[in-house]
Amino acid sequence: MSTFFYACITALLCSFLLMPLLARFLHRKQILDEGGHRRIHKGFVPSMGGIIICLAFLFAMLLWIPIEGIVGRRFELAAIALMFFAGVRDDMDPLRPLYKLLVQIVAAIIVVLAGDLYINSLYGLFGIYEIPEFLGCALSILFIIFVTNAFNLIDGIDGLAASISIMAFAFLSFWFYLAGNETETLRMACIMGSLIGFLYYNWQPASIFMGDTGSLVVGFLLSTSALSFISANGNLPEDVSYKFPAVFSAGMALVLLPLFDTIRIFILRIKQGKSPFRPDKQHLHHTLLHVMCTHARTVRIMLMGYVLIAGGILIAGKFYKDWIVLTGGIIICIIIDLLLTRNIGRLVRKYGGKM
Repeated sequence: MSTFFYACITALLCSFLLMPLLARFLHRKQILDEGGHRRIHKGFVPSMGGIIICLAFLFAMLLWIPIEGIVGRRFELAAIALMFFAGVRDDMDPLRPLYKLLVQIVAAIIVVLAGDLYINSLYGLFGIYEIPEFLGCALSILFIIFVTNAFNLIDGIDGLAASISIMAFAFLSFWFYLAGNETETLRMACIMGSLIGFLYYNWQPASIFMGDTGSLVVGFLLSTSALSFISANGNLPEDVSYKFPAVFSAGMALVLLPLFDTIRIFILRIKQGKSPFRPDKQHLHHTLLHVMCTHARTVRIMLMGYVLIAGGILIAGKFYKDWIVLTGGIIICIIIDLLLTRNIGRLVRKYGGKM
């Protein structure tokens, strides 16, 4: 367990100490994100904090993870490098959505086919267990792409994406520690530490954003880590105390809120005759921001919602079947969305600026 803390602290200190240097460099080179239009922030803020997040994560991994563990993840690291360079390119000069999607597809194919990271069973979901390899690979690729994009899209207000990902990686690191998987435990510790160091500068008012350089890499890592969790949890004996019997619900609990928000946004945009990839301010965090008035309050409410939904699903998964728990989680998300969107005006009048 001590190695976990060393890895986390190493990444945290690297991120914390180097982030201001990157921010000053980006200011000096005028590589800044301008506020206004669809942007919530004001003024000019650097938006490539993901560079330091990735470097701190990689340095801590190389320092604390045994070489065989790194070699075993070499295809995932190659895919992460691809996402990193696509993110840097997009932050410097925005890529077309189709090109970003193609990069994500290639990265997902690398980690699924070459890295052999895919689900081969539905573990009893809808009564289905073992599935054909091609179907498992296809589902895994789609899962990685959807989660990566969902995480990319929730990076819309100060501190939100980093806070949610820290909580998800904290849970995964603890679970993999219980499962005796040292490599995964340390990997989670490294990315968690680098995000904590970044969050100090990303909290309102943010002095730097992670940008696509960070959100694409962190979202990709979250998706592959969730797949690893689903596979490892599903293959445990039934009598293991830390096993979640509702296997898919447990994995989806970590990403359900951002996934739901992404699907919801896509449906809204299509109904309005817009491209589903066209940026706007219809996300759940934008809706909440109208009520809470500040980024910090909105993030706290989103985090509470994330913990309650994810925690509720994980606990319910101990007692109910997978499909019941997953359906219940989706219904709860829909109810929350309906309550917010239908009562936004009244909530702003009643609570705006007072919470």
